[in-house]
Amino acid sequence: MFKIDPKVYSSMFSLPSEIADKGLKFASGEQLKVIICIFKNPEADIDEIAKKTNLSLDVIKECAEYWRDAGILASDEATKAVNTEKQIVTKEAVKPVLPDIHFVNPTQSEIEKILKSNCSMKRLFNEAQEILGRTLGYTMQCTIYSVVNFYGITPDVANCLLHFAKSIGCTSQNDIQKIAKYWAENGITTMSLADDYITETEKAIKFFKGLAVLTNNSEETPSFAVLEMISEWIRWGYTVETAQKAFEIMKAEKQTGRLNWNNLRHMNGTIKNWRSMGMLTVEDIEKGTKKFGGKKQSVSKETSFDVELAEKMATESPKDFGSMKNKKRKRSRGA
Repeated sequence: MFKIDPKVYSSMFSLPSEIADKGLKFASGEQLKVIICIFKNPEADIDEIAKKTNLSLDVIKECAEYWRDAGILASDEATKAVNTEKQIVTKEAVKPVLPDIHFVNPTQSEIEKILKSNCSMKRLFNEAQEILGRTLGYTMQCTIYSVVNFYGITPDVANCLLHFAKSIGCTSQNDIQKIAKYWAENGITTMSLADDYITETEKAIKFFKGLAVLTNNSEETPSFAVLEMISEWIRWGYTVETAQKAFEIMKAEKQTGRLNWNNLRHMNGTIKNWRSMGMLTVEDIEKGTKKFGGKKQSVSKETSFDVELAEKMATESPKDFGSMKNKKRKRSRGA
């Protein structure tokens, strides 16, 4: 645990907690230096900031653009974007289903022109290379460009998206497009919403790993689709222990103990049934199972009673059958 020297409290200035919330996880060191300098010296111009931070003017401009996109520094365009966003959320109660990306790729020279004229996109492309750990090929450049221009995800939120994709091992062109489509459909278009979603997904990863340990499976991070399924279980109020119960039922029915996609879908059906019957806890599930077991037991008793009756009839029927035959013969003879 770190302790702060009390002497430093003798001289202080205000720094919004939102900067820490948005910056500690995703902002670069240069971006943090610039925003701290601006809050410490709100009247300072770009040249003064350059002297205090030892950064170039171009870098400072890019960092300032980052904080404008994040909603920390004032911008008329940013304000309009936020208002439009709120209007869309208010008007559309139902989630829009967006089409997959189908567009004409810009040429390499067109991409270069865009990066020269748009500081936010240039910064995003540079950060994308660091996040993905490789030079961006033409196809990936088009993918990142399309995420911003066709799904309406701002460059700073696209940065969060790439961090998230990297954390779950989904960094292919197709994976990034799927995640972008999901975020756009679910209104994840601001830094705070992106951070909330990532926190939720981290809980799903922890949930899956806990389930993997309990069921003797691999603890590797699951796919994006599996994480979405587990996130829904968490939102419904289910725990790792309840998922383990669903796993045991699936294993008994399918004779396999693997946490693959098909088996997880089978478990998802079981959990949905529990939810529809109001069975939310392990205790609820065990009570429901006992009731079901009780019904089975009563059926088996009826079956055993029928067997006893059949045996009794089998021992008695030859006499009855013979006497009835004799009566019929006597009648036919006119007796």
